[in-house]
Amino acid sequence: MYHDLSGDRVTVANDAARLAWNDTLEAVLAHAAAAPDHLARTLAADPDFALAHAAKGLMLMSLARAELLGAACDCLARARAAVAQRLVTPRERMVIEALALWLGEAPRRAAEQLEAILKKHPHDVLALKLSHGIRFMLGDQREMLATLHRTAPGFGEHHPLAGYVHGCYAFALEERGLYAEAERVGRRAVSLSPRDAWGRHAVAHVLEMTGRVDEGIAWLGDSRTFAHANNLRFHIFWHLALFHLERGETTEVLRLYDEEIRAEQTDDYRDIANGASLLARLTYAGVNVGARWEELAAKAEGHARDGRLVFADLHYALSLLGAGRPDGAEAIARSLVLDARSHPSEERAEAAYAGALAALGLIAFNEGDHAEAARRLGTARDHLLAIGGSHAQRDLFEQAYVESLIRSGNHDRAAAVLRQRLARRGGHNRFASRRLATLGKSAGGLIAALAVASTPLAIVH
Repeated sequence: MYHDLSGDRVTVANDAARLAWNDTLEAVLAHAAAAPDHLARTLAADPDFALAHAAKGLMLMSLARAELLGAACDCLARARAAVAQRLVTPRERMVIEALALWLGEAPRRAAEQLEAILKKHPHDVLALKLSHGIRFMLGDQREMLATLHRTAPGFGEHHPLAGYVHGCYAFALEERGLYAEAERVGRRAVSLSPRDAWGRHAVAHVLEMTGRVDEGIAWLGDSRTFAHANNLRFHIFWHLALFHLERGETTEVLRLYDEEIRAEQTDDYRDIANGASLLARLTYAGVNVGARWEELAAKAEGHARDGRLVFADLHYALSLLGAGRPDGAEAIARSLVLDARSHPSEERAEAAYAGALAALGLIAFNEGDHAEAARRLGTARDHLLAIGGSHAQRDLFEQAYVESLIRSGNHDRAAAVLRQRLARRGGHNRFASRRLATLGKSAGGLIAALAVASTPLAIVH
């Protein structure tokens, strides 16, 4: 009988597989680039380890790529075949069932299955991390936090993976707007597990949402703290770029884009989202981004028909619009409209409704119909949580909404949204303050006075 780092029984055939599996668990929690290698070692040591096959399938599903569905199905088949060869624990069977549910277009039920494991096995870090990821993709912040609220306190400082669990807890707290607690928990997480890239990322979110730019740059300044990470490191550099953009340091933003964020020009949807959303922000700020859209659009075009995740679809559409390829973006919008009406997955249909509105808004903005863009993006605004992603990532659509309002002449509404934005960030947000100042000049200075009173960034040029 073998037990893994969680303290739970695993039905592996030998100690080599157990040790490789422990390495896999730590690497998955650390978002380490070495995680696939550790998982491959595990299966090489024990090809009939059902839990490892199921975990691999769930990880493939999280990549939201249509061409990986076959591989994920193969993982399910291999897990079930392994069960026929060897008696496995009920916990391991539940992970296999979670994969089957996700493959059956029921990701929320898959998350619930994983969370059910935690009732009997509260230290099962694999179930915890996988459910956390699915809830994040669904935009289900409430359940993401509820799960961590129940489980994280049980991970004391002496548990070998405690820091990683508290890093997840910190992110869940931040996404619910509990910034002070999120920062406290996140900093503790990183102190317990220095390789906790997700926990470091969670604190960066807090610093961004509370307008603490200099602290954010200092917190992320030493890239050695996340050099081990998979493509999450590109996203952390994206956060660093946002801090520099907030200071108006666009040359540094472009350097980070070229040398870090898109240094490896992958077609992972998360990496495309980093690039597209940053280029859009730079464009709104009046920065010439050159031909950078072309590379993103070429990658996006290859996945425009995937239809696996609305968050990804919208960033593919954004990339295509940025490169002057509206036909591809319009095809994505049409697909989202159809999915909103008739997709068998409740989760996909709900997200597609918001995504269709946002995509049509982006298309209208690209065509110069800013009134229509404002109408579409404004309607989408209250529903965008369903597309998944973080507040910081979805903020792009609010910026596009504000730009649409300003360019369509709806200055009063734009000013109201911008003042709300400043209030949420403690009076510190360059995007809001500069636009309020500009609006104030055309409105007799009243709004400019409000902006200057609320934040010194209003006078930064």
